[in-house]
Amino acid sequence: MGQPLINEEAVHERECIHRRKGAQGQFYQGDSYVRALQRLRNEAAMKMASKVGAFFWSDAPHVRVWLCRECASEVKLQDQS
Repeated sequence: MGQPLINEEAVHERECIHRRKGAQGQFYQGDSYVRALQRLRNEAAMKMASKVGAFFWSDAPHVRVWLCRECASEVKLQDQS
């Protein structure tokens, strides 16, 4: 018999550059993070996106993004859980 099928969807994690420095933060859904980036002006969005590991926006529903409090505040996600 073949191997059993796994019905779990793979979830990938990305994080901001401050996590390795010990900053406090939490995970956010990738699609929420992308929508937050889209609300920013171009230059601010590019600056913020450079602080987080890259992923295709089409994969956002399958990505969890860890943001420190400062980065979450920058994209106005700090009050959402």
